[in-house]
Amino acid sequence: MYKMDKEIMLNLIEFLRQTLNTDVLDPSFFQIVLIKAIDLIDEAQAGSVTVLSEEDGRYHYAAAVGYDLAELSKVSFSSDEVLFLVKNRKKGSFVVNNLADIHKKQLDKKRASVLRSAGKSKKIKATLCLPIKLGSKVVATFMLDNFDDADAFDAEAKTMAEVMALEIAIAVKQINVVTELRDAKLKLKHEIELMAQEAAIYSRSLSKRITAMELEKFDQKPRFSKRQEQLIGLFAQGKNVAQCATMLDLKRQTVRNYLSGVYKILGLRSRKEVIAWAKENGY
Repeated sequence: MYKMDKEIMLNLIEFLRQTLNTDVLDPSFFQIVLIKAIDLIDEAQAGSVTVLSEEDGRYHYAAAVGYDLAELSKVSFSSDEVLFLVKNRKKGSFVVNNLADIHKKQLDKKRASVLRSAGKSKKIKATLCLPIKLGSKVVATFMLDNFDDADAFDAEAKTMAEVMALEIAIAVKQINVVTELRDAKLKLKHEIELMAQEAAIYSRSLSKRITAMELEKFDQKPRFSKRQEQLIGLFAQGKNVAQCATMLDLKRQTVRNYLSGVYKILGLRSRKEVIAWAKENGY
């Protein structure tokens, strides 16, 4: 391995220390890393970063230096198109000298045209490619370009670029862990809130049922027949058996029979007690 200049190494270490503290993986992060890589690697005159989107499973441009990022953002790549570059390559980084030809072969005319105009692919003499992996999965691609020399990137440049790519991989892994923990925390909080709501609903329902049971048990009125109700009402008005018989067109004995039924239901023994009970209960 080639030895890098001490000042450059210290500069890189300080940069990595600062950027690895990020907890949000937005395009500005990739742009900052890409700018730093081009600043530190003399042969790099331009560059770009594509990132795998979990939403559609395709690689989209997240950063660019020396190119029109707005135009490049109109282009995306499938996993097969990206893996075509990295398959059968055991090294962490490698140089491509025919990027425009690869685009022409692998991509449709529209995307290849955008990369020729906005990405200047025909003008590029050498591209230093760094697939950024988490395990065996390529999560991003890191490209540094030179427009003057097909042999632009030496071993030291590759080493420097690989360190930068490793920094991106670590940041991606770190942020994925933070995101997973945050999502798990939010999910747990949501489940606890649902459980609390369900418990509150059940508690209110149970309380109502218990109250209803208690009212049935302690406040239930005695059940009388229609005739018994009429008699109780008349007794509450001060009527006697004879008057009740006349008013209801009943025999006196029939009235007494109804009255005996009332005694039995209420557990009372006299008409006076029935009259008192009737007045207390709103008759």
